[in-house]
Amino acid sequence: DASFMKRVFANLVMNALQAMPDGGQLTIRVSRTPETVFIQFQDTGVGIPEENLDKLFQPLFTTKAKGLGLGLAVCKRLVEALNGSITVKSNAGKGTIFIIELPSKALSHQTS
Repeated sequence: DASFMKRVFANLVMNALQAMPDGGQLTIRVSRTPETVFIQFQDTGVGIPEENLDKLFQPLFTTKAKGLGLGLAVCKRLVEALNGSITVKSNAGKGTIFIIELPSKALSHQTS
């Protein structure tokens, strides 16, 4: 569903920009195998402390003063609704990578 992915992409881009208050680089990469599409969002921001990584996709978890803690939880649900997965790798002070994996067949009807 294109609207699902627009919401996911918008949220990940916004989070990356907020994680780089003094500037930085956001790189978005897409690759594909016959079975899977990989979409990677990598920023050079402040990173996520290790103790928060397991909580990131939980509803109402936030480290932002004005955050509701719903963005990443919604992203996870939307990606999983398309039979995909979303994972995160981060090093505090060095940046974060979110990786979305989707079955290629879920996207084939949209590229035709």
